[in-house]
Amino acid sequence: MKTNQGNLQRGKLCGHVEFKVGVSDLGNAVRELIAQQGAKRTTEFADILVSEHVAAFHSIGASTQVHVNGIQAGSARLPFRVLEKAAAIARTFKKKETMVLVWDGLIKVGSWQTTDLEIVLGAIPDESLDLPPEATSLDALALAWLLSPTWIAERGLDKRVFMAQKAREDAIDRATEVMEPLLVDRQKVAAFVEEHVADAGKRLRKRLRGVLPI
Repeated sequence: MKTNQGNLQRGKLCGHVEFKVGVSDLGNAVRELIAQQGAKRTTEFADILVSEHVAAFHSIGASTQVHVNGIQAGSARLPFRVLEKAAAIARTFKKKETMVLVWDGLIKVGSWQTTDLEIVLGAIPDESLDLPPEATSLDALALAWLLSPTWIAERGLDKRVFMAQKAREDAIDRATEVMEPLLVDRQKVAAFVEEHVADAGKRLRKRLRGVLPI
C-alpha cells in the first residue's frame, strides 16, 4: 500500500487520526494479526496507518489492511490489548460501522473511549527491520547487537529482545552448571555466547546492508 505521506503529515499536525471502519473488518484485522503470529505470539503494540481508503494494521511479524473511510489520515501506535478491547467493544454497539478516533494518549471507538499514555501518533513501523514470529532468540539478540535500544523500542521489539536476553542468561546458567566439573566458569561461558551473538549480528548486517540505520 502506498500511503500519502502528505496526508500522514497533516494528520500528525492536526493532532488526531480519524476513520470509519466496518465493525467486522476491525475484528477481522485483530484476529488476522494474532493468527499470523501463531503460537509464538509476542504482540505488544499495534501500528495503524490510515489513508483515504485503507487502514494498514501492523504488529511484530504480522500485518493486514482493511477498507475504511479515512477522514483524517495519519498513523498511530497503541498497546495491542487496547486495540483488542476496542474491537470487542465495537461489536457490542450492534452497528455495521463505527468511527475510530485516535489522539496522543486516547482512543475513541463509537461512544466508548479509553486513555493510555502508550497511545502515540506519528509512529510508522519500519517493516524492513521486523522479526517474524518464528524468529529465534539468536535472531533477536543479533538485531539488538546491531541496533541501539532506542531503535529497538521505537519498533516495538523491546519485549522480544528482553525475552531473548533472559533466555540467553538462563542458557548461560545451565551451561555453567554443566561445565563446572571442568573448571569452566560463568565468565568464560558468557564470553563464548557473546562471540556467537556477535557473529550472528555480523551476518545479519551483511543481509541488511542498505537498510540498517548504521
